[in-house]
Amino acid sequence: MPRIAIPSLAHLPAETAHSGIREIGNEALRTPGAIHLQVGQPNFPTPQHIKDAGKRAIDENKTFYTHTQGLLSLREKLAAKLERVNGIRVTPDRIATAPGGVGAIAAVFAAVLEPGDEVLLPDPGWPNTRIMLAWTGTRGVFYPCPATDDFEPDLDALERLITPRTRLLLINSPNNPTGAVYPQATVERLIEIAQRHNLWLVSDECYDQILLDGSWTSPASLAPEDPRIASIFTFSKTYAMTGWRMGYVAGSTALLDTVTKVLESNSSCVSTITQVAGEAALDGPQDCVTEMNAAYRRRRDAVVHILRDAELFITEPKGAFYCMADITPSGLGSRDFAFKLLRERGVAVAPGSAFGEVARDAVRISLASSDADLKEGVDRLAEFVHRGT
Repeated sequence: MPRIAIPSLAHLPAETAHSGIREIGNEALRTPGAIHLQVGQPNFPTPQHIKDAGKRAIDENKTFYTHTQGLLSLREKLAAKLERVNGIRVTPDRIATAPGGVGAIAAVFAAVLEPGDEVLLPDPGWPNTRIMLAWTGTRGVFYPCPATDDFEPDLDALERLITPRTRLLLINSPNNPTGAVYPQATVERLIEIAQRHNLWLVSDECYDQILLDGSWTSPASLAPEDPRIASIFTFSKTYAMTGWRMGYVAGSTALLDTVTKVLESNSSCVSTITQVAGEAALDGPQDCVTEMNAAYRRRRDAVVHILRDAELFITEPKGAFYCMADITPSGLGSRDFAFKLLRERGVAVAPGSAFGEVARDAVRISLASSDADLKEGVDRLAEFVHRGT
């Protein structure tokens, strides 16, 4: 049989590494009885009233295309939520739904970036945004968020990284992987830096309603007339709807017009069934959000207690559902540590190196796991760190 010539792949995406979180997660799936503390999704089922709405949507034949930006009725409810929860006032035409928060971020990146642009990303930061750099043909420049400052951005260091090629500043608070929540003064300074250098400010607020202490300030609420700010949210974390795949972006009319063109090209629209379920999430009882937050807070306190006792504590997370643990005493890099912990002790955690350089001597523990798994898993982790010291 003649040899078939295969066209070459696009070299930038082909040469980009897979997410370090997925890498350890895939190994954990092949490990019988593993304790999963690596995954960033709630261990709670989607609330019943949301599931019921999805079922009704199928029975009522709400299974056809919608407007690319989403059902008008849904976007009206999102506009009300944004004003009530985030202090952001936008009209429904300035909101677009997307396949998850990641789909919303990707659509904004595609809408505003040109090949050769530089993108300011937090370190530590969510690795999926780094993968986006490959298909946008852009260069990531990573601003430090040091543990000594509770993983908040070093704003002076950030500003020194800006060049004439810098196009976009991404911020993420409440933060994945660190659980940091930036104070209003920090948010105000980030806005001022973006305005002075004429940068797009993309605010990843996918954990906006998962606050363990204090409160979070949305940048768009402080600069309501600034057309450079794009705010990203998702149903995945707040309502335990990770598999339903719906996020949304709010921004200026011009930005949303281009974002919609991107979404037309890659998804047409979010599943109508999911959109109807999303309306039920917004309209229905919010006790589920309160109860999940209470569980994350309880779990945070328990994990912090274990880490303090084991002298592996770094800082107490204020939001999202993650906690970082110091593994320096093990003498291992975080990737090697994570795989050895999984293979020898049956516990999966995300290596800090998956999120950048700042957290290379730490691992991320997901608080979105059961109380029992967290206690057993973090106890095993602490024992594993100190076994040779």
